[in-house]
Amino acid sequence: MGATTEAFLVVASGGFLFISCRIFLQKKLYKDLQQLAPQDTLPGSAATPQSPSSAQPWHSTLAQTCFSLCFSECTILFCMLMCQGLDWLEPRTRLLSWRISLFLLLFTILLLVPISFSLILTYRPDNPGFVQSRALPIRIAFSLAPVALFVFGLSYIPLPAELLLDSPLSAVTARLVTLGTTVLGLLSGLGAVSGAWGVINWSRSMPTASSIASAENALERVKSDLRDRSRDLDDYVSSKPQPDGSWLSRISFKRNGQQSSIQQEVIGLQALEEQMGLRVVALKRNRVAAEYAESFTGKTITWSWAVYCVCRVCSSAFNIISPTVSNSGHSSASYGDIVAHILAWLFSLLPFSVTGDEGKAQFDTPSLSKQISLSLVGVIILCSLRLVLRGVTRAFHVTSRKTSASLMILTLAQLMGIYLLSTLVQLRTTFPPAVPPVIGDSQEPQGPSDDSMNLFATLPEYSLFGGLFDWSFLIGAAGCTFARWARSSFEGEDLDV
Repeated sequence: MGATTEAFLVVASGGFLFISCRIFLQKKLYKDLQQLAPQDTLPGSAATPQSPSSAQPWHSTLAQTCFSLCFSECTILFCMLMCQGLDWLEPRTRLLSWRISLFLLLFTILLLVPISFSLILTYRPDNPGFVQSRALPIRIAFSLAPVALFVFGLSYIPLPAELLLDSPLSAVTARLVTLGTTVLGLLSGLGAVSGAWGVINWSRSMPTASSIASAENALERVKSDLRDRSRDLDDYVSSKPQPDGSWLSRISFKRNGQQSSIQQEVIGLQALEEQMGLRVVALKRNRVAAEYAESFTGKTITWSWAVYCVCRVCSSAFNIISPTVSNSGHSSASYGDIVAHILAWLFSLLPFSVTGDEGKAQFDTPSLSKQISLSLVGVIILCSLRLVLRGVTRAFHVTSRKTSASLMILTLAQLMGIYLLSTLVQLRTTFPPAVPPVIGDSQEPQGPSDDSMNLFATLPEYSLFGGLFDWSFLIGAAGCTFARWARSSFEGEDLDV
């Protein structure tokens, strides 16, 4: 297979992944995120309801494009690593595809996603002609200011001297991995404490059947009041004469205080109905989760997960207290996780884990420990994503469900790219090296050196970032513990609506 054909296959695969991800976002994920988005504003005018538009908002298209591009490039990077380990494709094709995908991924994380964030947050929904407005260049320039400050601050992240001598792409990757390691550590600490805290509080915060019935009765009363007031508003509007088009009639019609009062009351009842409906759903969901947690299977899974979360916090503290022990050998390339080490050791004792007459291990136990630790940390981050996504929209006071879903997609794209880069750096010693170049009869190499063709040569070593993850993990865990303790002390246990 020629190099041109291989390059075409890589490009076609990237396009297929991009289109498939866009289809999945439009049909599934985007709608699910709209349901997850908090709705804190009052609904629109009750007298003049707006018909839903079938056209997709521009910010939704922009967010889905960023996510699809990030997903396709992440997948291609992993595929290139697999091709290197299996000696598929030409080394030059792998390296070129790797560099292009890495550049596009860095461009998406550092520039495209932050610019999209700024554009969406400065978007005015009361101005439908925002995209076609003459002031659009000024708004874009104003949106670029926070992005420029972000890139400027990122350039001041200190790096070891040996990384400063590498290519600019490697230096940018190292700085982004430093920032990503900090973010992932904070999210992991948040998820670990949330997982353990939720298991402990499930038994004592289980909603009773009477509380669910009381919430449903209150919701029905609000719905009844809303129907009555909506009927009163319709009767009042139909009984009033319509304006004849003159300037004086329009002014007097707009100053109708009684109609405005009824409209505001209907709008308030609509908002109250929605919030009470969400509360009823949350009560039922929490009761089902608590009942499952009380079963044997639920207790086994939930308490095992809680124990792991606690052990993960203790492992990070141990790595900081005893860095000379945790950083010895090749294990410094991964998160220090005692549970992962124990699981890897138990797995190595299985009959199919050895081969040959001498009984040598088929795989490296430290490498397996790294992979198990990475998987468990990924699960912890997934458990904390719901809190993170809802917190993003509330932090920026976003009240539109579509806008909230777009911001959530951008956040997911950013976290996915950062997690992938950190994972690749940690797996640098796990994947097999590139196959050495072919040596001809003249004993002269017929291609570039092994180091220049190795894809991992463009990534920094994770031993430089292990302590940073442990510190950020503990900071995130301590912050989440304090926040939940303060909330339970002053406000009581809150429902996850």
